[in-house]
Amino acid sequence: DIHCDETDDPMSRHVETLVYETQRLGLQGRVVGSHLTSMHSMDNYYASKLIGLMAEAAAGAPADFIVKEKTPRKRGWARLQKFNPFRIAYYGLSRALFPWRVLRAARSGREMVLLHPQTIGFPLFQRVVEARPYVWMYVLDAYVFCRRSYNCLPAELGPCLRCVGNDGKAADAHGCADWFGAGSFHQPLREWVASGRLRLMAQCESHARLLRAHFGPGAVVKVVPLSVPDIAVPAVPPARPSRARPLAVFHGSCQPAKGVAHVIALAKEMPDWDFLVPSDPKEYRQHFGTTEGLPGNLQFRRLSWSEGLADAVATADVVLCPSIWSATVEGAVLKSLAHNGLVMVTTHDSSFGSELPVDARLALDPADLRGTAARLRSAMRTPRKPRASARRRGPMPRATPAAAVACSPRSARPAARQPEPFSA
Repeated sequence: DIHCDETDDPMSRHVETLVYETQRLGLQGRVVGSHLTSMHSMDNYYASKLIGLMAEAAAGAPADFIVKEKTPRKRGWARLQKFNPFRIAYYGLSRALFPWRVLRAARSGREMVLLHPQTIGFPLFQRVVEARPYVWMYVLDAYVFCRRSYNCLPAELGPCLRCVGNDGKAADAHGCADWFGAGSFHQPLREWVASGRLRLMAQCESHARLLRAHFGPGAVVKVVPLSVPDIAVPAVPPARPSRARPLAVFHGSCQPAKGVAHVIALAKEMPDWDFLVPSDPKEYRQHFGTTEGLPGNLQFRRLSWSEGLADAVATADVVLCPSIWSATVEGAVLKSLAHNGLVMVTTHDSSFGSELPVDARLALDPADLRGTAARLRSAMRTPRKPRASARRRGPMPRATPAAAVACSPRSARPAARQPEPFSA
C-alpha cells in the first residue's frame, strides 16, 4: 500500500505502473492501489481498461471516502460501483481500519517497509518497530533529523544542518517548531537505527551520506531509487517559440524550501529576462507575507504539469530548480532534464542537484548572483543540440540523474559524476 495515486491528474499512470510491477514481481493479491483519486478525472475508456488491469493483478482498491476536502471532492470518487463486476476487493473507511491492518502485517513473517512515520502516527510506528526483529523505513524527507521537515531556515541561503549527528538541541536555540508534533520521537529513532532494529532506505546517494552522517557509520542504509513519471520525452515535443526576451521557468512549489526566493533574486539581477513562477501571488503571500518589491519581469501563473506546466518547461530557455533543503529525489529536476535539458540547480553537498553530472547542470549560487547570471548567459550562447525523438513506452525509468539525462532533448549523455564525501 504505497499511496501512489492521490492526484486529480487524468493522465496519471501511477496505478498502471503499480499493477505492471505487481505482476512482474509475482505480488498478485498483496498490493492495493490507494486511493485511486485520479479515476474521477479519467475518461471512461481508460478507467475501464485500468480496472481490468487491476483485476488481472488482483490489486485491491482502498478508496478513502471519509476524508473531508473542499469541493470538488476527489478522494473516494474511485468508480467503486464498477469494481464488483471484476471481483476487485475494495475497502470503505480505510482510515479507521488502517491501524489494524498495519499491526496485523507487523505480526506476520513478511518483510515490512514503513513510510512517513508522521502519516501513520508515531505511536503506531513505534509499536510496529518494537514488534519485529527489524523493519525497513524508506526515508522520504529530512524529518529524521530536522523538526521542520524541510531543513532550511528563513533568510538563510542554504540548508540547515545544525541538528545532523546530535540530539537536536540547536533546534531549540533557533525556535524551530515541531512540525508534526512528534515530541521525543527522535530519541528512540536514533536508538533503533544504532541497534539495527530500524534499517533505512535512501532515495539517492547524497541522502544516504546525510543519513550516515546523522546516525553514524553503523547505520544500515541502502539506496533504492524511486520511479518518477513523465520522464520520457513526448512523441512530438512542443515547438520553442521565438521570443524577444529569454524565458526562465521555475519548476517547483511556491515555498521557501524550494528556492523561489533565489528565483526572485535572480530575476532582479537579470532585468532583460522574463521569469515564470507556476503559482499565484496568494500562495506566495501565504509563505512570504507580501508581494511588494517583486520585480516587473516576474510573472505568476497557476499551472499544473498536465495543464500548461509541461509545455512551459519544454519550451523555456532554462528551467530553475534551486531547492534550498537537503532534498531527496526531486521529480521536478528529473522531468526538467528530460523535457528541456538546460536546468539550473543548487549544488550544496546534501542536495539532489549535486548528483547531476557536471555538464548536465548549471549551478545557481545564491551568494554570487552576478556569477550565476554570467553562467546562464554563457549557456544561452552555446549552440543547442536537436531535440531527441520520443522514447519507447514501457516501465518507468528509475529516478536517477543518468536516466533523465539520457532522455534529455538537449544533452548527450555525459560522464557520470562521482559523489563527493559529505560533511555535516
